[in-house]
Amino acid sequence: MSELRHRVISHNIANVNTPGYQRLDVSFDEHLFKARRQGQASEGAAPSIVQEPGEITKMDGNNVDIDSEIGHLNQNSMVFQMYSQILSTHLNTMRRALGQ
Repeated sequence: MSELRHRVISHNIANVNTPGYQRLDVSFDEHLFKARRQGQASEGAAPSIVQEPGEITKMDGNNVDIDSEIGHLNQNSMVFQMYSQILSTHLNTMRRALGQ
């Protein structure tokens, strides 16, 4: 998930000066929440790439804000690091429980 989001944000940054380009984002949280509310397994929720409507558009039709994209990139990186740390801690706990 983080890898897909990173690619989409990088794509947005790469197209910051492309006339007419519309910012893309990854929609996943809503799918996960909806799947859980319907009692489905979280594996049924798949991320999708969506175009963000309602963003402020520049004169050339491009709506990418480089400062916002860098902020999203940093946020995504921090979330990835946090989940990696939680997973590592969980695996270490399991190894200790198994006596390894």
